[in-house]
Amino acid sequence: IQGYDAVLSHRCYSIMSQRKPENEYERRHPPTPKRAKHAVVMVLGDIGRSPRMQYHALSLLEEGHYVTLIGYGGESLVPPLESALVNDGPTLKPLHHGRLHVLRMAPYQPPRTNVFYRLLYYPLRLLSLLYCVTSSLWIKLNRVPHTAIPVDVILVQNPPSVPTLLLAYVYCVWRGLWKNHRPRMVIDWHNLGYTMFERDLNSASHRLLLQKAIRTMAEWYERKMAPLADAHLTVTHAMEVWLGENFDVHGKCVRVLYDKPPLMFRPTTVEEQHALFNRLNLDIEESDGQKSSTRKVDLLACQTEENTMFTQLTCASDGTTSVQLRNDRPALLVSSTSWTPDEDFSILLKSLKRLHEKILLQIINNGGTNVPKIVVIVTGKGPQKAHYLPLLEEFNASSHQHIEIHTLWLEAADYPKLLGCATLGISLHTSTSGLDLPMKVLDMFGCQVPVCAIKFDCLEELVKDGVNGRIFGNEEELANQLYDLLDGYPMNEKTMERLGMYRRNICGVKRWKENWEECARHLIVGDW
Repeated sequence: IQGYDAVLSHRCYSIMSQRKPENEYERRHPPTPKRAKHAVVMVLGDIGRSPRMQYHALSLLEEGHYVTLIGYGGESLVPPLESALVNDGPTLKPLHHGRLHVLRMAPYQPPRTNVFYRLLYYPLRLLSLLYCVTSSLWIKLNRVPHTAIPVDVILVQNPPSVPTLLLAYVYCVWRGLWKNHRPRMVIDWHNLGYTMFERDLNSASHRLLLQKAIRTMAEWYERKMAPLADAHLTVTHAMEVWLGENFDVHGKCVRVLYDKPPLMFRPTTVEEQHALFNRLNLDIEESDGQKSSTRKVDLLACQTEENTMFTQLTCASDGTTSVQLRNDRPALLVSSTSWTPDEDFSILLKSLKRLHEKILLQIINNGGTNVPKIVVIVTGKGPQKAHYLPLLEEFNASSHQHIEIHTLWLEAADYPKLLGCATLGISLHTSTSGLDLPMKVLDMFGCQVPVCAIKFDCLEELVKDGVNGRIFGNEEELANQLYDLLDGYPMNEKTMERLGMYRRNICGVKRWKENWEECARHLIVGDW
């Protein structure tokens, strides 16, 4: 029955597409395109923490194709994808309902409690990944609701490279031989997989040799697998050039698909800011059970149901109320981090200490007039968060009365709203390969928020120093930039004009949808 329905929908498209939708149900259920395809989007990681692959899936759904997402369980998906998985009623289905299916993997995580387990960590981990990916492709994928439509393309995120590239290629070849329908394999290069195997130069000599051997094998594996794919997408022009020179990947099958923000990332209205900060409690336990690194100080003393630290309700003579930004509001700095060694959070912490010293010196020299107050909100989860939380508590508990730091984990729907409230964004992302770009900066640009970003190769493809943000090399440079950009905020006209200039330069950034249609659509589901 499923196969008959799929074939029937293909043949009826030419008739159905000639008329406009007559009701809400038809609007939310566009007719299947004449050549609707089944795309598998694979992430060897938490799908909810891979926004680029989720945006791929959403773009494919908007084109009328069927999508199966494969990845780890964990965080929730972006709202449009989550809503597609919910059945609200027998008559009115959510947009894209029935076209999206998610296969969650839960690979075994070996312990590292003793020498024995540390020796077996990589073999056990690899065996677990092999089992999860193999069972997903060869077993679970055959049970998805739209399995009657054969897989036409597998879009694989890289890294991780092992074992997804090999198994995805084997699956495509097997389908071609066994089912006489070979899926297309497309690699989306977020970075180079072998560079993720970092070498700790402080390790013992025997461990350093093992790390070097693993890294060398991973590079050989990635170099051999890359040319076997049918098409490639890269996040930077530099990566496209590098793949051609080193992995023999070049030609029309390679396209640069820059990360671009979807429409959900936009400036947050004053009314939305008021509702958001009334809803956020910055002094309670977070959803992951960890205490938010904050303290109750004067910056929060003004927060009531009518007022927040950023906004206030005003009442007109006729009794109507409106929301306005406070003239004494603090500057809001937002940094989204994965709490990994790739993002050295100590740089931000040191720069904030140096910034506070500069503010105190300004108070001594100018008598404390026009001194900015600064609230820093750090979002994200990661392995090094537990290490830094006591340091943030110590910072807040010491005499940094003009700066305070909060850590939050936000729901997917609230994260864009918070970014849209920010005065400045902070990016601590560095690249293991020097060939990728931080997607979080694009999210901030979508909200028209200028960014201070740490310098690394390729960053100039995104951040233009003095145009849409600033680029720094160390904590001292960041402290100087923050001091200049936030001087007298928000009452200093020169400061507000400079920030406004950055925002105007960001305004009009291309969005994900049109960028994907222009650069990626043909390689993934084009007429090949």
